[in-house]
Amino acid sequence: MPRYLAIRSLDLLNKAGNPIDSLFLKNGRPVNPPLFIVGAPRSGTTLAYQIVTQQMKVGYLTGVMNYLYGLPNLITRTFKPFLGRPTPVFESQYGKIRGVWSPAENANFWFRWFPRDGEEGHYLQPTNFSLERYCKLKDTIDSMTRILAKPMVFKSVYLSMVVGALAQIFSEARFVFVRRDLFFTCQSLLLARQRRHKPNEWWSVKIPGYRQLATKPIWHQVVDQVVSTQAIIQRDLEEFAPRRYLVLNYEDVCIRPRHAVSKLEEWLRPVGYSSYSDIRVPESFQISDQPRLPADVVANIKERLAKSVSEEETA
Repeated sequence: MPRYLAIRSLDLLNKAGNPIDSLFLKNGRPVNPPLFIVGAPRSGTTLAYQIVTQQMKVGYLTGVMNYLYGLPNLITRTFKPFLGRPTPVFESQYGKIRGVWSPAENANFWFRWFPRDGEEGHYLQPTNFSLERYCKLKDTIDSMTRILAKPMVFKSVYLSMVVGALAQIFSEARFVFVRRDLFFTCQSLLLARQRRHKPNEWWSVKIPGYRQLATKPIWHQVVDQVVSTQAIIQRDLEEFAPRRYLVLNYEDVCIRPRHAVSKLEEWLRPVGYSSYSDIRVPESFQISDQPRLPADVVANIKERLAKSVSEEETA
């Protein structure tokens, strides 16, 4: 109840202030398309976000926006001097990067537009929504791009459930789809759940039908969560943004991050993205690629993965 009241109070505060934000919209020239980084939870999307914001001249949301999400244009104008190249930080805790001016997910900003917990969880059917409803979202992102004079990059695992809608709202947007070995993605997600105060509560991306999984073991839940999220991203990108997405494998990014930077630079240059001349990305990152769960849980995950992947492929 206290958490619900806090969220509700924050929503009311931001709704009250939102009409003021329209006064700070910046109209004008065409803008570079935004970039969305998506992937299953614990797949390496935060690392990709850190690399992009370090090496490419882009705008991004910071932690401030997670509280004042109803005033994005005002906040962007006010804090523009602090929204340059972020301090090199390649660590995070469940998607959170330390530092008030560091790139952030800003889930509350996106929940203004997309389901916080609808009938299908965070998922928005890409063929059953009104584009007109999202005109203000597009105007806001375009305005922030003009204010910063740089294309915007966004990362939030929740956006993985609205890829199809985003691809239509932003008809020129680019997407980076981060993929990781499915077993190690599931292992990381399960370990994260086990460290939480209430491990049995659903955490992170809410896939369609997630409520029906509540009686299943946690390892079963995370497998279906990861496989379903990845399948939705793949399907909706192929249908709604077939030539506008790039797949990055987490393992390759860790082994050769500078090669990943070059790949991104080459891919994004034709749509107006540019890079910093100096390299701040390390030559490599450590990969967590060893089983850290009891043998029976490892066996259960691998068995469920094989079945779940097969079910998605035949769906």
